[in-house]
Amino acid sequence: FLPSLLEIKKPRDKGPRRMAETTTQQIVGSSQALGNAEVCRLNDPLIRLIGDKEFSPSSEIKENVVVEGSLTIGDRCSFLRSVKSFGNVTVGSDVSIGENLVAKGDVNLGKGTVVSGSIDAQGSVKLGENVFVGCSVVAGRDVELQENSEVGRSIFARGCIRVVPKPKLDLESSV
Repeated sequence: FLPSLLEIKKPRDKGPRRMAETTTQQIVGSSQALGNAEVCRLNDPLIRLIGDKEFSPSSEIKENVVVEGSLTIGDRCSFLRSVKSFGNVTVGSDVSIGENLVAKGDVNLGKGTVVSGSIDAQGSVKLGENVFVGCSVVAGRDVELQENSEVGRSIFARGCIRVVPKPKLDLESSV
């Protein structure tokens, strides 16, 4: 009983220390890939964007990206690290994401997209043709994937998991 009383009266740990906002954040100018977006770079390699954002086709981003809104990624973009969005994520075709994709809304991946890590979405997830996910897919609702898409480990969904067959082309013979 006595040690606890001494700890309350004179604690050894002072508790969490507050740091000024100006020392932890540094505002930088706009980037060519991001347009005139408001960018906030923290100490680790992270880009934080406010509002709904769209990345133009063939953009290359080397840092982690956090978007406080919906995110649209154009065709042939390359992200070397993780992508997180507080809204829906729409990804174009032939996009490469080096780590994880996290979204609070729905995720829609175009054909030929590669996610090296996992996909974690609170909404539904749709995987297009020839999509590769290195680890797992976790969805708060339904998961829909094309027959020729590949998930490295497992698929978890609170809703249903649908595998859509590859569409067959019926071409008339010209002979």
